[in-house]
Amino acid sequence: MGLLSDIKNTTNPTTIDGFKATIGKRGGIARANRFSVTFTPPSQTLLNLDLQSMAASALSGSFSLGGLVNDPRDISILCESCSLPGRLIQTSEYDSMDRTPKKFPTVVIDEDVNFSFLLTNDYYMKKMFDRWQSAVIDVDTHLVNYPREYKRDVIIQQLDQQNTPVYGVKLINAFPTGVNSVELSNEAVDSTTSLQVTLAYDNFVVEGAISSLLSNIGNKLNVLRRLI
Repeated sequence: MGLLSDIKNTTNPTTIDGFKATIGKRGGIARANRFSVTFTPPSQTLLNLDLQSMAASALSGSFSLGGLVNDPRDISILCESCSLPGRLIQTSEYDSMDRTPKKFPTVVIDEDVNFSFLLTNDYYMKKMFDRWQSAVIDVDTHLVNYPREYKRDVIIQQLDQQNTPVYGVKLINAFPTGVNSVELSNEAVDSTTSLQVTLAYDNFVVEGAISSLLSNIGNKLNVLRRLI
């Protein structure tokens, strides 16, 4: 019986020690709250030229010259949640020689990505996405802008406990297709306010730890270059 048990444990390790060994050799369990989001929105969203907001801030005593430039690096901090994109393979059926329907792939469909951002009292994320959507299409004339003016790459990273990327995805040529309504309520006394956003994109590529790290560094350098 001892030999039979050893064979069973080798082919199907179901013991707690086997489970711990598997988790340990693969670096532990991935944590959903360890992630990073980096992107640089269109240039017109980086400058805060809202005179009414500046006047209101001055009246309340919270005005700061630092608020004139929107730092896109704050996006990662204010991002509450996001999703790594899924990919579907659409299929069609055909009858084979044995009259048994079989499926064959026809096209690849990439899922849109949903984000949730924490809203601060200056409504930075809401105003930023409002301007970004205005850069996509003019709501008055319905004229669509050139893609280079509104499409941006977005990097999403899964991080480990040491903030090292273990899996990365780059959304190529992304732009916001949906900015959801913001729910306000007298009953939500101690609740925070969030903004739900949906991004579409041309394609996404999976990046390894090193390539994702280099992409993130390059994106942040692009952020600094735009700020300067």
